Amino acid sequence: MDPHAVAILEFDRLRAELAEYCLSPAGGDQVMREAFIRDRAVHRELLADVGALRALLEADRLPADADLPDVDDALRLLGKDGTVLEPAAAARLGRFLRAACRLRRALRPRAADRGTAIARIAPLLDAAREVEQLPVAIFRVVDPDGTIRERQLPTLAAIRARIRRLAGDVQRAARRYFAAPEFRAVVNGDRPTERGGRTVIPVKVNHQGRVPGVIHEVSASGATVFIEPEESIRAGHRIAEEQLAYRRELRRIMRELTAQVAVRRVEVGATVAAVAAYDVRYARARYARLHRCAPAHTGSGEVDLRAARHPLLGAAAVPIDIRWGGARRVLIVTGPNTGGKTVALKTVGLLALMNHFAMEVPAAAPSVLPWLDQVLCDVGDEQSIAQSLSTFSGHVRQVARILGSASGNSLVLLDELGAGTDPEEGVTLAMAVLDSLITRGALVAVTTHHGALKNYGYVNPAVENAAMEFDLQSLRPTYRLLAGIPGESHALEIARRQGIGDGIVAAARAYLAEGRTDSGEMIRSLTAREHELRDVAERHDRSHAELRRRDREVAGREQRLAARERDLRAAEERDLRVFLRESRRALEGAIRELRERGRAGGDWRAAAAAARAVVEQVAVQAAPPQPVSAAAREAPLADASEPGAGAAAAPPAPAPLAVGARVRIAASGRPGEVVRAGRRGSWVVQTGSVRGTFRSDELIADAAAAPAAAPARPDVEVNASGTRPLVELNVRGLRLDEAVAAVERQVDGALLAGLRQ
Repeated sequence: MDPHAVAILEFDRLRAELAEYCLSPAGGDQVMREAFIRDRAVHRELLADVGALRALLEADRLPADADLPDVDDALRLLGKDGTVLEPAAAARLGRFLRAACRLRRALRPRAADRGTAIARIAPLLDAAREVEQLPVAIFRVVDPDGTIRERQLPTLAAIRARIRRLAGDVQRAARRYFAAPEFRAVVNGDRPTERGGRTVIPVKVNHQGRVPGVIHEVSASGATVFIEPEESIRAGHRIAEEQLAYRRELRRIMRELTAQVAVRRVEVGATVAAVAAYDVRYARARYARLHRCAPAHTGSGEVDLRAARHPLLGAAAVPIDIRWGGARRVLIVTGPNTGGKTVALKTVGLLALMNHFAMEVPAAAPSVLPWLDQVLCDVGDEQSIAQSLSTFSGHVRQVARILGSASGNSLVLLDELGAGTDPEEGVTLAMAVLDSLITRGALVAVTTHHGALKNYGYVNPAVENAAMEFDLQSLRPTYRLLAGIPGESHALEIARRQGIGDGIVAAARAYLAEGRTDSGEMIRSLTAREHELRDVAERHDRSHAELRRRDREVAGREQRLAARERDLRAAEERDLRVFLRESRRALEGAIRELRERGRAGGDWRAAAAAARAVVEQVAVQAAPPQPVSAAAREAPLADASEPGAGAAAAPPAPAPLAVGARVRIAASGRPGEVVRAGRRGSWVVQTGSVRGTFRSDELIADAAAAPAAAPARPDVEVNASGTRPLVELNVRGLRLDEAVAAVERQVDGALLAGLRQ
């Protein structure tokens, strides 16, 4: 990326903030050294890792901290033959390797984690598997703070014990001078002290000859000399010898430990690199979570940022929506000073740099940023006293550099293009610059106060106008970007608010009225229209969201009803199959009885009528009405076994009926007794062992008739009213099970009616 743009957009400040989110100095150093990403495949993979780590952070699956100190000095020593790690460096390396192994174990995926975020991140730290034993070896010799573990090292422990014993001898020898009565007038104090690491006795200068030894120091007043007694000197020499032996033994132990670690120096370096690679991803994920970021979709040639916030402004950042691109390569942003135009440009540029650094951006999803070869910008005051450049000259110099570098994959940000010189010449230069950038296909965002550039945006199909909204009531910017319309500078209103007198403002308005066109009124009208359209769009969005919610509710309700309907239909079909099976069993019994009576020469007509009634009752209850042909509806089949079948006969007159009345069934002549009234004017009649339901016109009153004796069997009640067997049955258009049921009903009815064909 262009270094000037990186500096102007303050990306290094953001980079330093990102480095602070790392767990280790190695990760922070790598963040500060990392370059912008040029390979789209690498970019996608790194963003996927960041997203996976963010998901784990939000699920509280990642350690919030780790003991990962700086180990650069230890790594340098391991790479040189003959060098020995100091205890402090060895302790830092041990802590780093131990933390890396713990981090790897914390990220080890379980069986349920296949295909999840943790399964993607865990392999980053696989290198730590090869060094798991090194922290154990290091901490046998030193503690995590670098202290030698003498109790675990017998040779050092023995030397340390001898040193403590000799030091005790020295102290006891020195204290004797203070306890002996003959030395009370000689010593100047009540206890021995130290000078230069040696135990000495403060002696009055006029008695120094009474304590044989070596004078190490004289007091400032000259009244006291500090003498190391001869017996202490001999013990001190022995202590020095033991201390030298201690250092030699410690160096031997550290040399062996260094050799043990150096054997794995490649694995150690790989582990440090793996931790740094994990850390730079972790820092990005932590930053994204704390700053409420979202990954930007990387497209080509379009910017679509939703609720974008400048990441360095913190809570003061006002979210803005910025969108342009495609055929409209240039966005011209107009509006008042302090209205947020420059911040909008910097927000776009900084978020584009963040995206190319594989960071999620502080904007709402789904935001879109282009894949760029570079970001070029001329933002802010380019005045340079050292180079004798005016503001205009400084801007022109940067614009010339931009024109020499911009391509069809560049993002160009130009603040106050054409300012700092004669307005007419400045605006013509600005339009020529934009024409050149449009020809190259660059994506350009420009801020300006020039009215001619606003008109340029209307007449050029490759240019989009936009305005930073300004509240005329409060005279404060709202920092909202209104697409499709230019903005006004509101310089006079702002000047009056900042203390310019009303008279001066009124005079300025008079001058403005003389030479001003109606473009201001047009802008106000367009702004009002934009507000109306935005309100309509917001209402439409709310209505659309409500309709979608209702659609989801209706769809869910329909799914529940469909499931309920399927359950009910299945239950009904089960009940129907049971009913048909039992009914068929009863009919088959009736048919057998009919045949047996026929063979015995008995009266089988009543049994046939009762069986026919059972069939018709089953047909009514168990199946929907079946379509039949017109001929079938008009030509019911008479019983072919009866004499005179087919001859017209007058129906019998209805009988006056009541419960207990003696009747005959008109179809069979069989006697019976009315048991009770049925539904819809019908009567329930007991004939032998069969109880049936008949219409009034199917019964004949017969007071002399006596009911037949009922056999010892259960009564069967049937409904003999309804249709008779048909000449023709039409089953076209029915399902297989419906057609089979209809045919079975007709066959059973024909058998009960005594038909033969």
